[in-house]
Amino acid sequence: MIHKKIRDMKDNKSPGVDGIPPNLLLKSVEQISIQLATVFSLSLRKGVIPLEWKEANIILFFKKGSTYKSENYRPVSLTSVICKALQRLIKDHFVD
Repeated sequence: MIHKKIRDMKDNKSPGVDGIPPNLLLKSVEQISIQLATVFSLSLRKGVIPLEWKEANIILFFKKGSTYKSENYRPVSLTSVICKALQRLIKDHFVD
């Protein structure tokens, strides 16, 4: 299941605060899936998400119009791709 969630990730996305890009996970999924499963399982059992996974880099994307008006920008949060994989697993568990 972890293999599938990671393989479904787009590899051209930006990394989060941890600096781990999706393409690194995609290239190493075979080597790290057991360790990720252990971390995910422990996190869910204890009800604790690592603080690093909760942090985000927020960048502003220009939409259109004047570059001097704040309403012409939208914020985008760059979060941990490892946490995104966990979130997708949880979501699929409840949706399916």
